[in-house]
Amino acid sequence: MTDWKRILPAVAPHARADIAAAFVAADDRIAAAEITTPDRISHFVAQVATETGGLTRLEESLFYTAERLCAVWPKRFPSLVTARPFAGNPKALAEKVYGGRLGNVKPGDGWRYRGGGALQTTGRANYRAAGFEADPDKLRAPAGAIAAALTFWADHGCNALAEADDAAAMRRRIDGGEVGLTECKANLAKAKAARRVIPAQPKLKALRYPVGAVDGTHGDRTTGAVQLLQKKAGLPVTGELDDDTLAALDTAEPLAVPTRDANLAQSRTVQGGAIAAGGASFVTVSDIVGLKDQIDDANGHIQAGTVLGVMVGALIVAGALYGLYARWDDAGRPVPEVLAHRFPRLTGARA
Repeated sequence: MTDWKRILPAVAPHARADIAAAFVAADDRIAAAEITTPDRISHFVAQVATETGGLTRLEESLFYTAERLCAVWPKRFPSLVTARPFAGNPKALAEKVYGGRLGNVKPGDGWRYRGGGALQTTGRANYRAAGFEADPDKLRAPAGAIAAALTFWADHGCNALAEADDAAAMRRRIDGGEVGLTECKANLAKAKAARRVIPAQPKLKALRYPVGAVDGTHGDRTTGAVQLLQKKAGLPVTGELDDDTLAALDTAEPLAVPTRDANLAQSRTVQGGAIAAGGASFVTVSDIVGLKDQIDDANGHIQAGTVLGVMVGALIVAGALYGLYARWDDAGRPVPEVLAHRFPRLTGARA
């Protein structure tokens, strides 16, 4: 079973929930299409993410300004005068650019069979090949979108192109040209990285490396954990999960627990509790002393008591927070990346 719940956010962090859920539900059908190897999965996700704006839409947007129409279809709209009647008019534009071709033979076919689905199927003939000619709206729903994409993928030999790892050829097969190739390459790189990071993160975490969240994303904390592993293994410290690093991970020993954490009397949890308790005790003593002094000089000691109260309060809060952090960190939970980045010593990792 492919871990779509981690792969998709790594490639398309703003993916619609219903589209992501459809991938999970279609896992068996995706496997039946033999999209099971790392390269096939990576190319499939990269193409779908490119065609759907990061898994956020399943329908072609035909809402353009006149200026944009001239840029996208310069032959059809050589001037602003020719473009203005179709600007902000999706149905008319669909008929203009798709009518009478791609198998569209009836009035309204251009709009009815506009680009849709996970790979932007366009035209009556292509909807027919995908099995959605009679119900084109169904192709533009999540389940139908993936089903149509799988049909196209199988019918056009996309697995072979994926195994060849030819991003440009794959883009031409999907798009008919190389529009979006740069974006597709970026998505492909993310997908490939996720395929390596997803199994590596839990292994790093189990070995007490400060990897952060197990989310399939090669963020700062994961990079730092990989660098630490590479340093200990005598490998080039790149932060990347190359083949040598993955091999080293499989034989790595867990990081030692720092002595101060293993010794209960010296543990950070106890230290934090002692700071907080000491602050609380100090408040009690200060209150008694302050009461006596206020009898002699009320005004002066009201001001001093305010300053002292703030200082003691800060001491209590700092001690409590430190104790809570220690409990969190000792349990192997990740420090939030924003804190780890700003305060790298919080990770507690040592080479």
